[in-house]
Amino acid sequence: MRAKATLRPARKDVPHGSTHEEIYGRLKSAIMSAHYVPGERLVVAKLAKYFGTSPMPIREALRRLVAEQALENTPNRGVAVPEMTAARLMDLRRIRCEIEGKAADWAALTITKSELKHLEATQAQMNDLAQKSAPEGYLDLNLDFHFTIYRAARSTLLLPIIESLWMQAGPCLSMMRTDAAIGLGMDHHEAMIAALRRGDGATARDAVQKDISEAADVILRLLPQ
Repeated sequence: MRAKATLRPARKDVPHGSTHEEIYGRLKSAIMSAHYVPGERLVVAKLAKYFGTSPMPIREALRRLVAEQALENTPNRGVAVPEMTAARLMDLRRIRCEIEGKAADWAALTITKSELKHLEATQAQMNDLAQKSAPEGYLDLNLDFHFTIYRAARSTLLLPIIESLWMQAGPCLSMMRTDAAIGLGMDHHEAMIAALRRGDGATARDAVQKDISEAADVILRLLPQ
């Protein structure tokens, strides 16, 4: 898949002089929600201008993301989002199904009423965008939806593992911005909410796994052969 035009690294304005940690967090979120796509280069000078900072914190954030396998550093191209292969996508799918499914299972026991209300509100926003075929912001909402569930599992050790997997898989979700794909998986989201509301961990896990698998199947068909 060829690189597309870069979207902004975050939905909110970035304050001038952002710290390394703030820049890292914004870039991580942008990668996870497909604001950058496989093959796209991240240029230090452009990012420094956007964030209103010196190149140093940008380089530090990029180094950290390379170490976490969200980005790769090659001699000829610099820092870029790794290209996706079918084998890597399928490996990510099976790992994500196990780990994210388990997080949903645990979340069914500990999710709060306010978290359930947030899931319902986020789902309503996603459905509204899907009905309007308006992809802008859709994947940000999808990220929020899933991580509301994963945070509800109350595991400080599991959450960074899931974040790492999303940093590797997230850029491919850019393929889901088409009219044909937007809204895909909303039935699985509804099933997650219903299962979590009644404390049914097994069904919540199954819905998460179906959501991941369905998206992976779509992406697999669109990968260059």
